[in-house]
Amino acid sequence: MQQIRLYQLAATFTLLAACLPAPADEAGQYPNTAGFGVSFSRDEAWYRQCKRVEKQPMPQAPGVSAPSNCDATDLYYRKHSQAVVSQAEWDQVRACAIVRDDHTVLMMLYANGFGVPHNADIAIHHACMLPFAAKAEMEARVAHLARGPEAGKVFDQCDDITSGRMGTLCADLRESRDGRVRSVRLERLAATLPAPARAAFERMQAAAGRYAAAAGAETDMQGTAAAAFVIQREGKLREQFMQAALDAIDGKLPPASAQDAAARDRELNAAYQQLMAAPSPQADWPERLGGSTVERKDVRAAERAWIAYRDAFAAFVTQLRPGPAPDAVKALLTSQRIVSLKEIARSI
Repeated sequence: MQQIRLYQLAATFTLLAACLPAPADEAGQYPNTAGFGVSFSRDEAWYRQCKRVEKQPMPQAPGVSAPSNCDATDLYYRKHSQAVVSQAEWDQVRACAIVRDDHTVLMMLYANGFGVPHNADIAIHHACMLPFAAKAEMEARVAHLARGPEAGKVFDQCDDITSGRMGTLCADLRESRDGRVRSVRLERLAATLPAPARAAFERMQAAAGRYAAAAGAETDMQGTAAAAFVIQREGKLREQFMQAALDAIDGKLPPASAQDAAARDRELNAAYQQLMAAPSPQADWPERLGGSTVERKDVRAAERAWIAYRDAFAAFVTQLRPGPAPDAVKALLTSQRIVSLKEIARSI
């Protein structure tokens, strides 16, 4: 009877130990919970899945070498965006990920079967080692991998994000991908232009880039997702520029008269003055607009950069034969700037 009671007591302690909150600062341990910031139970489903695959045998490294300073994430997404990727190219990605100890890329390779046989357990093992993962992200990501691949969908590290940190990382990844596509399209576009128009195009493109960068400062930087919003705002403006350039060259800009352009300009001035007059309730920050972190100088700098961009665009279309009237360009870009100012006004 004494032995039975001791056994029952030991079993109870074991069960309690599994259910007690575990510290969330186990940096370097498996699973990696250093980024949780909250306690967790070792009896949770994600933790049991991680422990189930902790000793999962790892496949041999591919028979290729990778430099120690390679960028596995960049390689992975570049290959993923290609129409056709060879086995040798995927081997290079995996070799780089192993050299850099990049669990994120290894997770995605095995989850999708890119250059390796699909293996959910290996993918889960790497998911459990990801640095800085929030607890909710770990839970959702492990559960996602355990369910197996979804028909027609590629598993990505950004599928199950909940934190501002990952939101920023994923926004940057998307913008990097979109930026590469824009660069290729704009380079091809510039190559079709005669020399005078090409020089004007390059000046316009540089002005557009300066405006997008300046407009990033018009973003309220409160909250963990603020940096992601900056990236998204700049990316949106760069995308608008590319589309406007394509439409201008293809003769697809909406027609507008000098009177139309002047009316848009008056509307812009009214929106600008209204925004700049917004009072600040922040005693220590009188130059801020409303309750945001955006300051009047930020809007002023972006407005000046936008004017330079608008003028460079209007100068560019005069080099096109035939080309749209500069008033059509001014009307379009002014309408876009009005929308931006009104969005800022709503956010403060």
